[in-house]
Amino acid sequence: MCAIIGSFNKNKMISLFELNAYRGELSNSISSFNNDGVVQNLNQHFGKFNEEHLNEHSEDMFYIGHSQAPTTNTNNIHPANIDNSLLWHNGIIKQKDLTENVWDTEWLLKKILQQGWSILSEIDGSFACVLYKENKLYIFRNEISPLFIDEDLNISSTKFEGSDSIESNTVFELNLYSKSITNIETFTTKENPYFFW
Repeated sequence: MCAIIGSFNKNKMISLFELNAYRGELSNSISSFNNDGVVQNLNQHFGKFNEEHLNEHSEDMFYIGHSQAPTTNTNNIHPANIDNSLLWHNGIIKQKDLTENVWDTEWLLKKILQQGWSILSEIDGSFACVLYKENKLYIFRNEISPLFIDEDLNISSTKFEGSDSIESNTVFELNLYSKSITNIETFTTKENPYFFW
C-alpha cells in the first residue's frame, strides 16, 4: 500500500502526508511543478515524511507527494522516470510478464509510453496513478484503487474533507493554470475481485 497526494498548498501537503501515513512510510518523495506544468524540483527520501522536505521547494507551485510501502523487492522511490516522463503509482500489478526483479511502477510507465492509454484496460491488478508527460499531468485509477480530489485539486489516496472519489476507468488531464481537470480517455478495469453480481 502506498499514498499519492497533491496540492498547491504546503500546509495542505503536510496534513495530507499525515492523513496517509498509515499507507506506508518506508520512503517518500515530493515533486513541484509550475503553472505551465514544468518540473521545478524532485526530492526523494528514505524514511518517513518530514515537513522539512517541503522547504526544498519554492512557493506558488503544485506539489505531488508519494509515500511508500513497497509491494515488490526493490529499493526504488517514486516516481519512476523514463525519458523525462514520471509515474507515481499506488497499487499492485499482477501481470504475467512482470518478473520479481522488475519495479511494477516503471513497468507500467513503460507500457503506457509504448502503447498509449489503451494498455490500461489490459493491466491486471490495482492502480491509482499520476503521470507527468510532455509538461502535462494526468490522473487516473481503476475500480480497485482509491484516489480522491477536491475542487482545489488537492489529491489524496485517503478520503479527506470536501473530497470526492476520482471517477474510475477515466484518464483526466490536470490543468494547473486554470485549476481544472478534463476527461481525455476511458478504459476498463480488467478484473475487479471486489465486484459481485
